[in-house]
Amino acid sequence: MINSNLRRRDWLALAAASMALPANATSAPGLLTSWVIDDQAWAGVWQLGSTSRGVALPKRAHEVQMLHAALGHPGQALAVARRPGEYLLRFDTRSARAVLWHDIEDDRVLCGHASYALDGSALYTTETSTDTGAGFIAVRDPVSLEKIREFSSGGLDPHMVLVEPDGTLLVANGGLLNLPETGRTKLNLKQMDSSIARLDAATGTLRQAWRASDPYLSLRHLARAPNGTVAIAMQAEHADAAARRSAPLLALLDANGLRTIALPEPLALGGYGGDVAFVPGRNSPADDRFVVSATRAGQLAWWSAQGGDPRQLALPEAGALAAYGPDWLASGAQGGVRGEVATRRLDRLLADVHWDNHGKWLV
Repeated sequence: MINSNLRRRDWLALAAASMALPANATSAPGLLTSWVIDDQAWAGVWQLGSTSRGVALPKRAHEVQMLHAALGHPGQALAVARRPGEYLLRFDTRSARAVLWHDIEDDRVLCGHASYALDGSALYTTETSTDTGAGFIAVRDPVSLEKIREFSSGGLDPHMVLVEPDGTLLVANGGLLNLPETGRTKLNLKQMDSSIARLDAATGTLRQAWRASDPYLSLRHLARAPNGTVAIAMQAEHADAAARRSAPLLALLDANGLRTIALPEPLALGGYGGDVAFVPGRNSPADDRFVVSATRAGQLAWWSAQGGDPRQLALPEAGALAAYGPDWLASGAQGGVRGEVATRRLDRLLADVHWDNHGKWLV
């Protein structure tokens, strides 16, 4: 267990903000996430107005989520290593102790995300071959984390997998080729082939695939609205710097297909969407929105659920997003925090702390 070395005034500031939490939240709600302090990676729970509880990691994690409730391990969470990832970790959020470390097979690396089957009977992880760079979805035992079988992800560089209400899998294939000997170097920028693939979870059969009209947009992260519209956060790979800066960050997938949401001139958001979340309107469905962290522009950007009315809010190195109903939090560089909690806007700083990539709000 770690008690983070934050200055007392920083915790007092966030403690004051936590007093505004809604009545249906616990007295000390927190963010389930990963973070780095002094080059040491951790995964665990940040309690607003209290101390953090974390497990030390050998390398950074990308996503952390609670185990599926059907598995019967309350309080346990799963950490997925950052790509090219080599471990999965089950840990107890209450005691901040590791329960099970699982090393990934030698011929595969993790790509950062995982999702549980609707009934909790399987864990799906996005992976690539260390030999060819081909993309795979591994089907794993949700408790032991052992691989049961695998099938093609429908493309290269599978990043996030989303389980749909009918049990099918929606996979964001980033389209980039990476190999272990070259690390995160992108080897196929001129031939990249990003797509959204819908797969049969039982057989791995490719049911549908969609591609953006601009082949240099890498489709990375997914968020689903209750009406079935899926938002995709994108990252631009154009050779031209100006084209990257002005590239769209958001695409929407619905019954009419996939469409990118162009940025109005002269708005430029850096061409890098780090995370995406659906945030329902507090007072009306007309206020529903998709929020994207525009990491390289130092902005939070959001659109209506239909892709209109773009707006921005400054947050240096905007990264992890976490939403619970209309309440949301976002983290940025060196512990910067923005959010709306029970209608009170938060703008705080936790010194020397960087929340990593993604978060889940615990209530």
